[in-house]
Amino acid sequence: MRNAVPSSVVPEDVAGAAHWRSSLRTRIALWAGLVNVVLVLLLVLGTAWFARRLILDDARRDTHATAQEAAQRLDNALHVVTITTHGISDLVGNAQLSPDELTTTLRAMVNATPGCVGGLLILEPRTRDDAPFARYVAGNGRDRDFVADGYPFRDQGWYQRTVASPGGWWSEPYLNRTAGGVWMVTYNMPLREPGRGARTRGMVSLDLPLANLTDLVDALAHLPGWRVTLVAPAGTLALNPEVGVAQLETLDEYIQRVGRTDLHEAAQAVRVRQPLQYAHVDAVSGERRYTVVEPVGGSGWTLLVAQSYELIMARLTEALWMLAAVGALLALLCMLVVRKLARHISQPVEGLSSSAARLAQGDYSAPVPFLQRRDEVGQMARTLEHARGSIRQQLSEIEDMTAARQKLESELSIAREIQQAMLPPGRVIDREHAHLEAYARLEPAKAVGGDFYCFIETDADGLWFAIGDVSDKGVPAALFMARTVTVLEVAASTHASPERVLAEASRRLVQGNDACMFATVLCGRVDVRSGACVLASAGHDAPLMLLADGRHEELPLQPGPPLGFEVGDAFPLWSGQLPAGATLLAWTDGITEAFDAANQAFGVERIPDALLPGATARDQCEGLISQVHAFTGAAPQSDDITVLAIRRRLDSGTASSEAPPSQEALHADATVHST
Repeated sequence: MRNAVPSSVVPEDVAGAAHWRSSLRTRIALWAGLVNVVLVLLLVLGTAWFARRLILDDARRDTHATAQEAAQRLDNALHVVTITTHGISDLVGNAQLSPDELTTTLRAMVNATPGCVGGLLILEPRTRDDAPFARYVAGNGRDRDFVADGYPFRDQGWYQRTVASPGGWWSEPYLNRTAGGVWMVTYNMPLREPGRGARTRGMVSLDLPLANLTDLVDALAHLPGWRVTLVAPAGTLALNPEVGVAQLETLDEYIQRVGRTDLHEAAQAVRVRQPLQYAHVDAVSGERRYTVVEPVGGSGWTLLVAQSYELIMARLTEALWMLAAVGALLALLCMLVVRKLARHISQPVEGLSSSAARLAQGDYSAPVPFLQRRDEVGQMARTLEHARGSIRQQLSEIEDMTAARQKLESELSIAREIQQAMLPPGRVIDREHAHLEAYARLEPAKAVGGDFYCFIETDADGLWFAIGDVSDKGVPAALFMARTVTVLEVAASTHASPERVLAEASRRLVQGNDACMFATVLCGRVDVRSGACVLASAGHDAPLMLLADGRHEELPLQPGPPLGFEVGDAFPLWSGQLPAGATLLAWTDGITEAFDAANQAFGVERIPDALLPGATARDQCEGLISQVHAFTGAAPQSDDITVLAIRRRLDSGTASSEAPPSQEALHADATVHST
């Protein structure tokens, strides 16, 4: 039973266990890993999208809140100065104070104001007899009397702007050399007496070091990614990471000089004192930023706070990489766990695969495992076991059938040899100057056939011949053919006419013919010396006469009923002469019904073209069969092929070739040759 299937039919990869790279467990692990990687990737992308929005929103809110808080601190610092200045203005405008009282009051206000380092009070005289008062009181005690010093304060622009201004105003940052080279900002306010249309008597101002303002936002300016800009009321950059206050450069000048066109929108907001929040890209560095423009109360100062997106994105990217790394690690761990679990799941499948491989190799001896399992593996195992039993049974049946077929083929071979032995060989009968050639050839379509022919010599000068075709093929036809030949030989030995021979054969063949088989037979007798020929047909085709000069004719022989169906007596005779050099040719339907690949039959009309005048009987038979094979080509033979030829010839120089010789001479010269 083993090796019943050739090993070459079984691929090498199925002959044993699958390679680990193509195993089920590896595929499950890879698919699980791939799914996990995809999930992690989707998680990272989703987290990136959500976190980006969340972080950016938080950053914007944080930037805005920080800017508002810083602006509030600045406003508080400036507001204290403005309140003090307004208090001095109200006090001086409503009271008649002496110069010493004015100085004392101004000093008290300077000392009471947080961050204030000095104050200036200028009072113009109400009458011509009054003296002007113009004194600067410093927190460090370095007071200065502008009147005593002859300082032309009335020519100064700040004085003229103040007395002409309807209210107080903050100066731009300036370097105060009197205070020791300190950058200072000053709040200036005109002094007017109460009442509508009152004249301006002078001014009061308080000095605030610029550092007192910038220190309030200095910590914010040093945060990574943050940029803080403090713009004075006239646009001077009091605090900027790129422009020092000593340059006294305005925001518009800075934008034009550096090419920061992205700050035009912020500059416009500064000019109109409107808050603004917007994202923009640095026109110089290409860095994306979020900027908040926040006015510092009503002081005219403006605070710009910007935060870089790069730093925010860097933190987000770092978080995403961390998430991706953790996700990849978890995916790897999941893949390993899945592979371990898949091993337990795939082991039964691998066992079934090994069993299937053994079956594919022809090893049906080992039973299939896992038959007792109740899951899908058990179902597959039972199915495979059923297939194994079925194959074993079929192989056993095939072996029996093969032995029976070999026996049948052997028997058919013996039958074929027996059938061929029943067919007589060709022969040449010589009677003095007369010679008769008789030859026939049979090619069965199967091992044994239903065609037959026979040559019977019942007397010295006569030769009986017959050719026939049984209605079926194979062993039944061969048996009926043997019976028919025997009957014909017996009948020919007891009757002198083909008509009576066929009638006798018809009567005998009907007996016991329960299979209703029949045979067509052409039976005839020819006289070797005279050439006299008598023919009768039992349903067989009429033969063809080929003369020595090449002319041919189909003999007008009327057929009688085939032998076997029923007893028949009406078998018309044809009597004629077989001239010298002529050939009588008979055949079965294996010749006329030989089909080529296009399903065209050889037919009767092609037979004369295959004959050669003057050829021997054997050559005529061989030549006709060769033409038939050439016509059919590779098409299979559909029926038994049989050709019979009787050729009569005389020796040359014989004057009366057709004169019948005497009986004594015929018997004395009669010889029979077998070819």
